[in-house]
Amino acid sequence: MATPTTALSDNSFAYGTTTRPDDYQPQTVLSKVASAQENNTSKLKSATATPPAAGEATVGSNVSDTTAATANTGLSIPTTASTTSEADSVPRGKLTVNIVQARNLLTKTSNAQPYVVCTFESSEFITHGPESVDNHPASHVQMLKRDRPIPTASRPLYSRQSSSQHLNRQPPRMPQEQQHNQYSNNSNPVWHHETIFDVVGNHSELDISVYDSDETFLGHVRIKPTIQTKNKNNEWFKLQPRVDGERVSGEINVSWAFSTTGKRHYGPEDFEVLRLLGKGTFGQVFQVRKLDTDRIYAMKVLSKKVIVKKKEIAHTIGERNILVRTATTASPFIVGLKFSFQTPTDLYLVTDYMSGGELFWHLQREGRFQEDRAKFYIAELILCLEHLHDNDIVYRDLKPENILLDANGHIALCDFGLSKADLSTDATTNTFCGTTEYLAPEVLLDESGYTKMVDFWSLGVLIFEMCCGWSPFYAENTQQMYKNIAFGKVRFPKEVLSPEGRSFVKGLLNRNPKHRLGAQGDARQLKEHPFFQDVDWDLLRQKKIPPPFKPHLSSETDTSNFDPEFTNTSASVINKQFHIASTPLSPGVQANFKGFTFVDESTMEDFHSKRITQPFGSLIPGNPHLPPTEDVIEDEEEDEEHNNDVDMDGDHEMDDDQFVNGQFDL
Repeated sequence: MATPTTALSDNSFAYGTTTRPDDYQPQTVLSKVASAQENNTSKLKSATATPPAAGEATVGSNVSDTTAATANTGLSIPTTASTTSEADSVPRGKLTVNIVQARNLLTKTSNAQPYVVCTFESSEFITHGPESVDNHPASHVQMLKRDRPIPTASRPLYSRQSSSQHLNRQPPRMPQEQQHNQYSNNSNPVWHHETIFDVVGNHSELDISVYDSDETFLGHVRIKPTIQTKNKNNEWFKLQPRVDGERVSGEINVSWAFSTTGKRHYGPEDFEVLRLLGKGTFGQVFQVRKLDTDRIYAMKVLSKKVIVKKKEIAHTIGERNILVRTATTASPFIVGLKFSFQTPTDLYLVTDYMSGGELFWHLQREGRFQEDRAKFYIAELILCLEHLHDNDIVYRDLKPENILLDANGHIALCDFGLSKADLSTDATTNTFCGTTEYLAPEVLLDESGYTKMVDFWSLGVLIFEMCCGWSPFYAENTQQMYKNIAFGKVRFPKEVLSPEGRSFVKGLLNRNPKHRLGAQGDARQLKEHPFFQDVDWDLLRQKKIPPPFKPHLSSETDTSNFDPEFTNTSASVINKQFHIASTPLSPGVQANFKGFTFVDESTMEDFHSKRITQPFGSLIPGNPHLPPTEDVIEDEEEDEEHNNDVDMDGDHEMDDDQFVNGQFDL
């Protein structure tokens, strides 16, 4: 398991915590944030202004239930014309969606059990198998008002599954020649599964994907909203392939209705705690159900007392502010913040629940990923880091534990507790924080500070770990790990990574941040690397490239992709911990958390670091001024004795291709 997130004070080591210098000063950025939020409250362009892409639908007026499947129709979400900020209108309302039925799906067997993954503003809903099948698909099925079905797990809560396993194992597929133009008995499923989504922003795209129970993709449609009406809609949509060449057939019937809400404030009493998902230094993360909509979220609960004791107020408020900023901008690969609020004892961050779980969990179970799969995740992460860096945010804690998968298999970056905002392109910062295995050498050695290039070093470590199965600089002893990062050499195992992939990793793991891949043009330089020559970045950003792996899920509450060490905690223990009494903090201390709530006229504060006049110095044992080599992978054979080589697992045969080159010259 990876070393815990660490941060060091100026004069001491402290695991699992972060620090800030005493000269941090808060600075209000209300005008800056308000301007950005006002831009996001402007109306979306009319659906008729830009033709929709394949698989997308736009909204018009209310249409008959028998509207042709090819008609472009969609959602209608009203808003009031106002000059107030986004926070003034959060939450905006509720969207009730009913997945009614489909017809003429290209299912492969008579035992097919099609189901639907429905996503709205990053919130997920997963239907069960069909309630029935329609033997007369051409006829119209009258809409029925039904209560939401109570989810029932189709397998144990935790099951160690490989990518070859699926929810309900089906008979072998029919031969290819029998599949052509042949529909099974379950090609016309009837679901009538209803769900309610919270509408909190303007990124109101409803994505509906249909799968068979063996995770075979059967088609999808995207419905884009305009802002005009509350009328109920009930329409048929033609299912579309994600990319050219996918065999997709059929249509899906969806109904929806929007309603406003007068509730302006939320608190812990509005949520039911279901499962414990994880623990950290300052609190815990729970899977929760929002009581008024039954929507499933992840709730991060942070203890104010611990935050104050650890002097982590700035980082905590900073995490919330970064989530607010990314929630009001187009960032498809960042977990979405829905609500934040506080009590006298705790802070609460409510984000979308990503049922696919941590990438770390999948990597741990499978050992390593094939290059194409790792390449897909890295490409989406590049778009994520590009968005953060363009918004002057350095992430600083990139690792598999902080990368989540959604129900369709796309990544979502989470946990911004160590991130820093307002760091311009060439600006530096000094706080020593991150996870040891992924720290860039300049964080250890350069007393003048480091730039956003530290994220690209971590990205190089990450892709090496994904493809090779181990962390390149890992050592049992932390000091030895620091030495490995600063001075060590690493060799690829044989037959791992293509020449383009190796070149990409070498470019990222350059010890000189000025020569590192990304130093010229940031993420755009990474995107231009030959490793990604076959990637359509526009399609990737729109999530139109099929993920190489789809998590196996039984319902939207499925936690089988999270660590059972946490998820197996009993509900009684969770509730006891969740509601334990604590002594409130003084009014003076409480004032530090003003503006945390993400609703109504919230005040947002941003904390900026002043230049540290007395740098902490090198943490590397021995001579800190010893010039380490610049690159990490050796390209030529050297002497038999590689005194500085990282000691790799003897079970892996190594190539002579190693990281090495130049001086650590800042």
